[in-house]
Amino acid sequence: AAGYVGSVFNGEAKAEDPKDALDAQQYYVGSMLMPYAEQLEKADDKMVELPQALYDAQASLMGRIVGASAAGVAGNGKIAVLGGIQINTPPGYTDYFLPQSFDLYNNSGEKIDDLMPTNILRPFPKVKDVFPGALSNAELVSKMKATLADKGYDADKTLCATSLCCDEVNRPLETDLADAFDTNFNMGGLAGFPFGGATSFGAMAAHIPDGGDCCVVFGPHVGVDSTGAVGTVERRGRAAGGSCCGSAVAAAGYVGSVFNGEAKAEDPKDALDAQQYYVGSMLMPYAEQLEKADDKMVELPQALYDAQASLMGRIVGASAAGVAGNGKIAVLGGIQVNTPPGFTDYYLPMSFDLYNNKGDKVEALWE
Repeated sequence: AAGYVGSVFNGEAKAEDPKDALDAQQYYVGSMLMPYAEQLEKADDKMVELPQALYDAQASLMGRIVGASAAGVAGNGKIAVLGGIQINTPPGYTDYFLPQSFDLYNNSGEKIDDLMPTNILRPFPKVKDVFPGALSNAELVSKMKATLADKGYDADKTLCATSLCCDEVNRPLETDLADAFDTNFNMGGLAGFPFGGATSFGAMAAHIPDGGDCCVVFGPHVGVDSTGAVGTVERRGRAAGGSCCGSAVAAAGYVGSVFNGEAKAEDPKDALDAQQYYVGSMLMPYAEQLEKADDKMVELPQALYDAQASLMGRIVGASAAGVAGNGKIAVLGGIQVNTPPGFTDYYLPMSFDLYNNKGDKVEALWE
């Protein structure tokens, strides 16, 4: 089915609707997989992406089946539906099952509870609808570690610095990176801007293990809630969600007001709310881009990434010499995507570049 879907994606004709049962099932496998054609063709590993896409297609069909037929369950009977990916192994080994959902329905077809254990983080497909190419946190860290190892990085001698927003929803990625590289150095402030600046980079450089290298992960964040809405997300223990990123949304409102004729804010006189002022001022060059966007909440993290990449470039240029010996500097920039509780977060890589300790870009690690 993946081969058929790929051929159609690349211009070949679709198969005709089946006229009888001879091979109808295989036709429907292909037709239900068709909406995931681009996702599969652009995947780093199609065979890993394929069961994820099939799960999504099957979950949609199973939801329709339960909705259409739940009334057949008598009395107060309940319906528990466990969905996931079955993993087969060689003879003599146990098989596995990767849970993706475990939901409880009543016999009116209404979902009444989420039974998935809280320690299992499920994929959240709505993210890739809005941000194609986004990687789950686990996928990101695995791919990042492999790339750095290929460039001679030793995880035991690598210091990972992060510049992510201070919002608590961003800590899981920092935790994953700290698990991979033992700890992390924090350069970030509101909206993910590296407000620690050249001074914090210099301090980080002085903490790199002897003979080691550093990597920096930065970027703004944006929420995608359970309905697929961008710019908001459900939060732990709160009945209603809220803006995500709140600082970014506030800055976009300020930038829009200036674009439409209101006065700019005065330069900050002290540190009371200086970070928020600088978020707004560095977003200002993107005012027209944001105001004319089809969806400002999708465009906003893209603009913030561009602003942060510019600042991070200046920081590396000013402070790279603090990295001793032949130490290397890998800088990964992108957009962090937060999801509802119980689901994995994602990161959309936008750049991953390697610098020497003169601040010269040596190569792009990911194209």
